[in-house]
Parts: sequence; C-alpha cells; structure tokens
Amino acid sequence: MKRLLFTSSITAIIAAGCVTLNVLDHSSIAPVFYHNAQYDFTFFLPASWKGYSILIQEWNGGEAWHGSIIILRHPQWKADDPRQDIPIMVFTRSQWEACGHDGRFFPYAGGVIDEMRHNRKYVFGTYSRYNAADSVKGWKEAAGIVERNRAAGAPHLHPI
Repeated sequence: MKRLLFTSSITAIIAAGCVTLNVLDHSSIAPVFYHNAQYDFTFFLPASWKGYSILIQEWNGGEAWHGSIIILRHPQWKADDPRQDIPIMVFTRSQWEACGHDGRFFPYAGGVIDEMRHNRKYVFGTYSRYNAADSVKGWKEAAGIVERNRAAGAPHLHPI
C-alpha cells in the first residue's frame, strides 16, 4: 500500500510539474524577452514582438506615492495606427503593502492591480483596465501575453 501511495504521489508531482511547464508556451514566446537590470525583472514576449520598444512613465498615488511604469510597445505600433501596449507597474514591497493591505493609497480611480511577479525588493503588476479599449489592435494578444507571464510568476503575494 505504501508503495502504491508513493508511486501515486510521484506521478501527481510529475503531472503537476508538466502542467506548470505548459503555462509558458516556449515555442511562441521564448525567442524574445525584456530584462530590466535595475529592477531585476524579466518579461517574455512572442516572436512577433521582436524589435519592441520600451517607454518608462510614472504612476502617481498621491503626495508620497509614485513609481515607474515600464511600457512594452509592439514593433508595429504607429501614432496613426496604435497597437496595445503592455504597461508593467513597479512597486517597492512597502508600497505594495500600503496600497493593498493598508489601503493608504491607490494609483487609479477603479479596477485592481494584478501581481505579475515579485522579487526581494519589488512587486510588478498590471492595472486591470490597461486594455479596456477593445478597439485597439492587439488587445487580446497583449492580454494573453500578460496572463502567461503572470502565471509563470506564481505564487503571488496578495491581490490589491
């Protein structure tokens, strides 16, 4: 009985590991990635995003609360024919706690910020309404890219 239980447990662990590996479809996103050394953050993109550009903006949550937004822009984006950007908000761990658990500030009027991943110093998130204009080209593709990266960054601290 113990042997059967052990074999079943190993099989379940291997199966769970395979499911986790399939979250990031490496055939469609492995060729291109963005790495920010300052924040120790890496984001994977599909091959169609080769040649993407980066913009850095700032979020503001009041007098003392502000941080960076890393915007990944599709290489085919044009002012007269925009495509959906992928904005990634950067929070210090203390900002994340203050925003989420303490409720001392929130950088937007509504919605939520979904954690993508975190490290010892920073939490990276996306505002739930970043792609609300479904008339913008590539909004579904961007949502899929964000979700694959978010799933790969699990487990998360807590939602805000």
